[in-house]
Amino acid sequence: MGRLLYQPQTGDAIKQGIDTLARAIAPTLGPVTGLVALDEATRKGAPELLDDGGAIARRVLALQNRDWDIGAMLLRETLWEQRERLGDGAATAAVLYQTVFAAGHRFLRAGGDAMLLRKHLERGMRQLLAELRQQAQAIQGKDEIECLALSICGEPEIAAALADIFEVLGAHSPVEVRAGGRAIRHEFFLGAYWEGKAPSNAIFEGRAGSRLDLNNSAWLISDFELDDLPALVQLVTDVYQAGYDSLAIVGKSFSRQLIAAQGANSRMPDFTLVYLELSGLLDEQAAALEDLALLTGGQVLRAITGHSFAAVSRDLLGSSELAWLDRNRFGIIAGGGQAAAVHAEASELERLYRASGAADERRRELLRARIGRLRGGSAVIYAAGSSESEMRFQQERIKRTITALRGGLLEGTLPGGGLALLRCLRPLQQRHDASGDLHERAACQILLEAVQAPCRQLLANAGHEAAGIVIDALLQGDASGFEALAANGAGAPAGQLLDSAAAVMAATRNGIGGAALALTVDTIVHRLNPPLAIAPGGLPADADLGNIELR
Repeated sequence: MGRLLYQPQTGDAIKQGIDTLARAIAPTLGPVTGLVALDEATRKGAPELLDDGGAIARRVLALQNRDWDIGAMLLRETLWEQRERLGDGAATAAVLYQTVFAAGHRFLRAGGDAMLLRKHLERGMRQLLAELRQQAQAIQGKDEIECLALSICGEPEIAAALADIFEVLGAHSPVEVRAGGRAIRHEFFLGAYWEGKAPSNAIFEGRAGSRLDLNNSAWLISDFELDDLPALVQLVTDVYQAGYDSLAIVGKSFSRQLIAAQGANSRMPDFTLVYLELSGLLDEQAAALEDLALLTGGQVLRAITGHSFAAVSRDLLGSSELAWLDRNRFGIIAGGGQAAAVHAEASELERLYRASGAADERRRELLRARIGRLRGGSAVIYAAGSSESEMRFQQERIKRTITALRGGLLEGTLPGGGLALLRCLRPLQQRHDASGDLHERAACQILLEAVQAPCRQLLANAGHEAAGIVIDALLQGDASGFEALAANGAGAPAGQLLDSAAAVMAATRNGIGGAALALTVDTIVHRLNPPLAIAPGGLPADADLGNIELR
């Protein structure tokens, strides 16, 4: 039989778990941060260095104390969701969560009602979100993009490179992060590209390198399972006679007979036949087909609508002046589609993105990828590092900065350094003073403490002990208190630390809302043999492999 834990021991245990995990993440808050080193699970590689609160939380599979572990896991899932959706703000959410729970727990131990307190905390949270929305400002120019990137990652070289990329390509642009050398660098690529591959590497045999350029190409865009050799011969003949130099066929699969025929075609010096299979999930493949058809001026041929390979005519094909493919992706630089139609579709997708809710993150990500492709252009940024640990650290930092930067470009920015939350103090105080309800006043008092916590932690991370003096100066409109932050390595001019509005509001919602819910937990039930969760941190060496639960 499992073991049960009741109040007040429940609240004490949850608080200990939250505090334990939050203390590991708090040093990563702000532009001047400390790193967290995680021991490699198999002890065969270098320790993983992280300054990413969400990733740190996800690597923690369990605390040794099972009572404390409940609180740590409640916080863990909140922070990972914040990190996955916004790329930033996990440390802010952790500090808010810890502060709200600790203050709320004290009130409950003094006799307060958990459900009433939660109701007023959530009401106060909605007030905070409304105040933050009023403060949000759209990004103006490359300098503000760079300031936001610098506030997120704290590295001027990364911030400058990403500012250059997003100023040129826009918020939805595809940006790939690759391992590089000893210096941060980036480069731009024209056109759009997709993840996909040729079903056979024969197309690359006898060629220098692993990239193939396609000039003056016809495009068959379909979801066919292709196995009709006579239809292929007829199509190649028609396309060749029409004056094309190559034919790219996009399909679901290709038979061995057709792949062999592609090898025979390789002996034609003046014509190239290419097969392509799209990668990704079904909705990603469907979107890729639509975009390919739009950019090339062709049609999407689907088996379910009655199209067949044998009935394909030349007027159903698209075209491109220049395209390319390598072993993992392919792209179109100059397609034959109508520019006005491409622009109109991209604008419609942007409208759908703005109208989509934050909860539907999967759909928003798909829309963003399509907008980036249709707008054209992509970039690669190369991380720098002199060791495996440093290179992995830089790559993860750049990826997280890109995600957070997109949110800022699309939804605006807020004053950084916790200043946006500090500016919510006055309306909270007014609500506190006007209320005669004990639980509402307690909730306001808890939130008054919470909105100061991120700034206090940020200042502590930067090595400043007189947080109260700096906070008073900030509330009076004097940003000079941040000069010391810049001097300590943040690199941002005084008063120009910026945060993504989307990340700050999500952290406020997740930190306060999550803690308010955790305060209502009354009983903990422990299973005798709990399952282990598989997560990025790996499994313990002595794990029972017969008792694993996928998450």
